[in-house]
This record gives sequence, structure tokens and C-alpha cells, in this order.
Amino acid sequence: MSAPPRSDDALDQRWQAWAEQRGPAAGLHMDNAAAGRSSAEVLAAVSDHAQLEARVGSYVAEELAAPVIGAGRAALASLMGVPTDGLAFVESATAALAVLLRCWPLRAGDTIAVAPSDWGPALEGFAARGLRISELAIVPDGQIDLDQLERRLTTAPPAVVHLTQVASHRSLVQPVAQAATLCRAAGVPLWVDAAQALGHVDTALGADAVYAPGRKWLAGPRGVGVLAVGEAWWRRLNLTVPAMMPAEWPPVRLLESHDAHVAGRVGLATAVRQYLGTGPAQVWQRLQQVGQETRKVLGGLPGWQVAGGGAPSAITGLRPVAGQDVPAVRRRLLDEHAIVTTAAVTARAPREMTETLLRVSPHVDCSAADLDRLYAALADG
Repeated sequence: MSAPPRSDDALDQRWQAWAEQRGPAAGLHMDNAAAGRSSAEVLAAVSDHAQLEARVGSYVAEELAAPVIGAGRAALASLMGVPTDGLAFVESATAALAVLLRCWPLRAGDTIAVAPSDWGPALEGFAARGLRISELAIVPDGQIDLDQLERRLTTAPPAVVHLTQVASHRSLVQPVAQAATLCRAAGVPLWVDAAQALGHVDTALGADAVYAPGRKWLAGPRGVGVLAVGEAWWRRLNLTVPAMMPAEWPPVRLLESHDAHVAGRVGLATAVRQYLGTGPAQVWQRLQQVGQETRKVLGGLPGWQVAGGGAPSAITGLRPVAGQDVPAVRRRLLDEHAIVTTAAVTARAPREMTETLLRVSPHVDCSAADLDRLYAALADG
């Protein structure tokens, strides 16, 4: 069985160029929510810097790379809505959240308000920090109820509101811009997990702290992430200033790890430059289109049901309705069809998920033929 035929399989030149920058894949990559495919230029930038370290020494190489890393820092800060000095490079979103929990002025027992769809490991981090987790009210599609949030901020404000902007497991995008406006008016800080949002949707929306890895929709290398902090909080962070650090360094820069994967930072800066060259707004629009087309095609797939609604997300969660073992299906797609997907277990969003979903997350270069191939592979058993 195959998907209904569609008349136009041609990709816009921009998205064809995106694919050509990466070269041919070994199979069909439908797993950008795990990690995007880095371009040849990004891979070369990482390799070239590593070789430079071997030739001239790591710290000399880092000095030589300062202009590239500085440009990447400025670009990422702009994408995340903070001044350049408000951005710190870290290893991952997990590392960024750990840093945030360590440096933010919080006390054990403080309340952090979350959406039911929030990322499970973040919830574990909040509990380990001694924070009391409280759920925000939502509307039927899973977005937070903004009217209820406004009342909550007035009557029983938490110490922090935390939102996972784009859900990891299904098509769901939280209204971060509106939440930021409400939180700012109430004097309550808003933290945003942008792990699935950076490079995917607009992330410069006024949150007080935003964090993400660089490996997903920006298609940077693994092992590099970013933490952005709004300027109003820089002097309120709990910081230790090492004696060997330059006195003039901005406070947020002190949150960086300095024995770092500098080659990865060079690679991420290269990926961001390519992304800006393509056009962020155009990428966001294309990813929304890709998600809509994916859900349209897979919505008629026997034995599966699309989870969630029509949010502007390229992530689609498929719910098994015929007794399928989702991890086994994921393995079969990989072994028999060379199609990469994710079995999204309930620990990803334990306050919302009740069953494992098959996650599909194509990028801007997804074609109608790619979706036909996925449909046929899923329908074949």
C-alpha cells in the first residue's frame, strides 16, 4: 500500500540547496528532532579546527577562532532574544538547565509552574533542586490557558514559569510570546526549553532564560548547546568568579565551561551562519508546511493515528491503534527501509503521555516522495 499520489514532487531551490549541502544520506532521515544532518561545511569547520589545535596548540587555536565564535555568539543571542553578552556556550540543553538551576536565585521549596507537556528530564532536574512542581491549566490542544495563567500570576505567583516551547513528542507549540508578556507584567521569570524550538520557530520572544542544544534544527554538531539570559537578571545570578577569569567578562560568560569542545562551537557558528543565509522566517514557514504535509499524508495511514493538532511544528507523533510495538516498528523501519525515526517513550512528557509514540521529524528538504516512502514502509506490516 502506498500514499495517494501527489502531482508535484519538486523542491524549492532553497531546500534543494539545503539537501545538497549535506550530501546524500544513507537512508531517509526523519529524525531531526533528535539530531539534524550537519552540512559538509560544518563538518569541515569542526575538522579544520581540530587539526589546527594539533598544529598550533589548543589555546592558540581558540584565540584564532575568536572572530568566528564571536559572530556565532552574536547570531545565536539575536535568535534567542538577548544581547550578545547574555549568551553562554555549554555542552547541551541538559547542561544548560543544570547551570540555570545552580545560578538562579531560588530556594528549596519554591514553586516552578510547568505545562503538562514539559520535558520529563527537566522535571527531574526541578525535583532534584528541591523545587515544588505545579501544573498550569491548559486548553484542549495542550497549550497553556493564558487567561488562567494571568489569574495564577496574580493570585498565587510561582517563583518561575517554565515552558517547553515545542514539544518533543507531538505537534504542540506553546504561546511563549504571550506568556512572556504576562510573566513580565507580574514580575515572574519565564524560562523556556527551546531544545526543539531553536531553528524551528521564533525563539526571540522575551523570555528571561532560554536554553537549547545546537544539534537539532540548526544541524550543528553534537556536544554544543547554548544558554541565553535576559539582561535584567545578569547581576542577580549566583556566580563564582574564578581568579583566573578576566575581570571584564560579562556575568553570563562565567557560566560557560572553559575546557570546552571549541571545534564544536566553531561548527555551530558555521551552521548558524548557513541558517541565517537561508532565512530564519523562510525556514520556520517551510517547517510548518512540512509538518502539515506529513500529518496530512500519515493521517490516513491504517493502524495509526496522528497525535495532537495542527501546531506550526515539523514534529509528528503517531499513536499505534492496532497493537503495534512502537520500538519494534522503529527498528524495522531502520533495518528494512533505512528510515530513521524515534520511539518516543512516556518519560519524555510523563505528565501528558500515556503511551509510546512513533515520532517523525523531517527537515526542510523533505519531499513528497519521502513521505510516500515513509507511508509505504509503515503500511507494509
